[in-house]
This record gives sequence, C-alpha cells and structure tokens, in this order.
Amino acid sequence: MKTKKFPEGFFWGTATSAHQIEGGQNNDWIEWEPGKINDGTLSGQACDSWNRYLEDFDLIQKLNNNAYRFSIEWSRIEPEEGKWNQAAINRYQQMVVELQKLGIEPFVTLHHFTNPNWFAKKGGWKNKQAPELFSRYCQKMVESLPPVKYWISLNEPDVYTELGFLAGYWPPQEKSISAANEVRKNLVKAHRLAYGLIKKVDSQSEVGIAKNLIAFDPYRSWLPTDHLAARLGHQWHNRWFLEQTANSLDFIGINYYYHSRVKLKLYQSSTFFKDTVPQNVPVSDYGWEIYPEGLGRVIEFAARFNKPLYITENGIADAKDKMRIKFIQDHLVVLHQKILEGYDIRGYFHWSLMDNFEWREGYSKKFGLFSVNFKTQERKIRPSGEYYAQIARTNQLA
Repeated sequence: MKTKKFPEGFFWGTATSAHQIEGGQNNDWIEWEPGKINDGTLSGQACDSWNRYLEDFDLIQKLNNNAYRFSIEWSRIEPEEGKWNQAAINRYQQMVVELQKLGIEPFVTLHHFTNPNWFAKKGGWKNKQAPELFSRYCQKMVESLPPVKYWISLNEPDVYTELGFLAGYWPPQEKSISAANEVRKNLVKAHRLAYGLIKKVDSQSEVGIAKNLIAFDPYRSWLPTDHLAARLGHQWHNRWFLEQTANSLDFIGINYYYHSRVKLKLYQSSTFFKDTVPQNVPVSDYGWEIYPEGLGRVIEFAARFNKPLYITENGIADAKDKMRIKFIQDHLVVLHQKILEGYDIRGYFHWSLMDNFEWREGYSKKFGLFSVNFKTQERKIRPSGEYYAQIARTNQLA
C-alpha cells in the first residue's frame, strides 16, 4: 500500500466515557443494572480510572496520541440537585491539567448516557426543566476547569433516545414514540443552551456533539418498503438532530461503527424498522456488519452542514484482536481518501483506549487497544494498539 500521509496537526486519539471506565458511580445506570446486564455483571469499579487516570494517561502516551476524548460524570459533580461536589471538580481539573502538560488535547464530553439519580427521579429528559438543569451543570464545569478548547455537549443523543425510549433496551426502558420525541426535543434545547453558555464563558472554545451516524441501506434492494425503511432510518437517526442544532455547532463529531440493512416493521409499536445482517458478511463480536465504505458515506452526509469534522468514535468489538488491525487500516484508508477529496476532517479517535463496561453487554465486548484484567486492573497493549501507535507516531498509514 502506498504511504498515506495525514495533514500536519491532525489529532490522533482514543475515546472513553466516565461510566464505562471510572468505577464507583452513583447514577441512574447503577440503579438500573442489577439483573439487567446480559453477561450478569455490574459496572462496579470498571477500569478504576477515577483512581488510575495517571496510569491511563501513560497508556495514551504509549499510543503516541496527541488528543484524548473523555467524559465528565454529571452525577459526581452534582450528586444532589444544586449541590456541587468540589472534590470531584478538583479531580477533573487535575485530569485536564495533566493532559495538557503531556501535550494531549482534551476533548471533553459533558453527557455520555448517564444521569444523576435526582435528575432521573424528576422525569429525566422528559422533564421540561431538563435543558436548564443540564446547562447549569455545563456552565459550572466550563467555569471550573482550566480552559478547554473542545467541548462535546452530548454523546449520541439519538442512540440515547432510541434505546431508552423507543426500543426499551436501556433505562428507563420505555417504548413510546411520543416520549422519544419529547426527549430528543429537550436534548436539542439542552445542546443549544449549553452552547450559548459555554461560548459566553469562553468565546475561544469550540462546541460540538458526538453524533452516531449509520450507513442505512434497504435489506432487499428490490422491495420499495425496505427503501422506505432506509429513508426513515436516515431521517430519524442521522439527519434530524443535526438539522435542529446546525446553527449551534462549531464542529461535528462522527461516531461510526457499522452498516445497517433494514426492513420496514410498521406493526411494531416502538420501532419502524428491523436491522438484518446477511449471511457471509464480515461482522464484529457484536454482530455488527463491518463496512469501511460507510465511513465515507457518513462523512459526505455530515459535510453538508459545512462544519469541521472529527471522527469521535470508530472501533470494533474483537476479543481476540484478530480483526482490529484490518478494521483500523481499512477505515483510515477511506478517511484519508476523503481528506484528499477536500473534506475538512481534523482528527480520529479510536473507540476505545481499553476494554471497559459496554453498557447492557457488560464486560463481554472487548473494544480496547489495551486489554484489562478486571480482577487485577492490569492493562496490556494489544497488537492493534502497537499498530495504532505507529500510525500516530508517523502521522501516516504505511
């Protein structure tokens, strides 16, 4: 393969979220997890990153990364409504300071799926007050942390809405289109409010979202209803939130994982399409279809909003680390081609730095460039991590 050089200043990083790695949480997921996690585990101490964050930053250095995307746990900051936990704020301050000392650019996410218990008990994101409550917390963090250039208000608001309020797979396990609509409208309001407050506190900062984008196609190309399902999926999942927030985005983060071939399922009360994976296509341990070309498709779509783009998540569940190197290579080939074509893509964050608590799948799905022994908390770099470190060190795909 011909060497593919990336632009000077390109960000190479990994991404994590607080609930999945920090451990010791007290949020709505902790309340919900017992008896609900597919492998029978609980998040518990996770990777114990709340106490081992300096060790994790060493891992980032081993990957030669110049950026790191992580999230702040709202329930740590505001464990009771209106009461701030200064010790937790101080810890996140230390994280930002240490990263900046190491020359690692922090990309800070303010909401990554979890909520404080008091917020959930007030109705969570269905509550009309939710946007104001969230934006108050956002303002507190921007005022409290050292200057952070890149803020991400919300991680995958559509995934949060669909799994929690349409499919009933995540807390609060509702199956209601009307509730889902109310939640996503409140998430739009929350982002807009947060955007304005963050820019007011620090006009030099940049604020975006991490938006899950899926390459939708009809399962049966000859069937009009499957074409309709693909269009509906794209409109609901990909387009709507970006259309509503385009005027309050400095950049768009793209979280891309897989190809979705859909059938129309109008008789289902909660969802209007079913994702179907054909036989004999490559899939991850999650059963997701591996489709690097889809990254190019979602880049082309997101570019219509005329914002700088970052790939804020891209990765694969691969416990044996047999597919991850090829996965990274194939997706970066597509990414590099899009940069050559003139698309404004400024960074790539692999999901994830290390194995962690994969939501309802528990610890059964391994996304890490580093493996984690959850009994001893020992981290070990995988061959795919060595491969990614070489790419980041040379800023090229060879």
